[in-house]
Amino acid sequence: MGKNTIKEILSGKNRESIPNVAFRAMSLMMKLMDTLVQYSRKNFETLGLKPGQTVIDYGCGPARYIEFASQAVGKAGRVIAVDIHPLAIANVKEKIEKQHLSNVEAVLAEKYTTSISAETADIVYALDMFHMIAQPNEFLEELSRLAKRDGTIIIEDGHQPRKNTIEKIEKSGLLKIVQETKTHVKCQKSVES
Repeated sequence: MGKNTIKEILSGKNRESIPNVAFRAMSLMMKLMDTLVQYSRKNFETLGLKPGQTVIDYGCGPARYIEFASQAVGKAGRVIAVDIHPLAIANVKEKIEKQHLSNVEAVLAEKYTTSISAETADIVYALDMFHMIAQPNEFLEELSRLAKRDGTIIIEDGHQPRKNTIEKIEKSGLLKIVQETKTHVKCQKSVES
């Protein structure tokens, strides 16, 4: 895992296997963006979370949206933060403890698989990470499995053109796009899936 260089990660080679040093650098860069321009808050406000919902932050990374999600769903809601990187899960657990986020839990994913029950979430969101997914069909299958029958799946383009996001979603046949915004697409399960 530690063998990948930043150049390899950014070029798309070994995209999902990010070394600890790159994870820490990414976390620092995101913290800087949030300090200077409130990027996470502005981006989060476009998701439309409501009190009482169960939401999954899939690919939570350095846990930049966890506190916002916890506040949005309230005490009656639930936030599940999922990532493949142990440092991401450690960040979530640290925020849970420091900020007393009793409605948040962290789940370490194995590849694209989680231990979360099927049809758990009202909303599953994957922000700034879809461009890193090597097997989009497998990934979208897990997001679809996690969303309730009438749930919403929100996928941010990340560092790829919107047309690539749409192509991957349409090719999977698992989701239908119901809304597009400047930064992401909102989907629901396809009738066929």
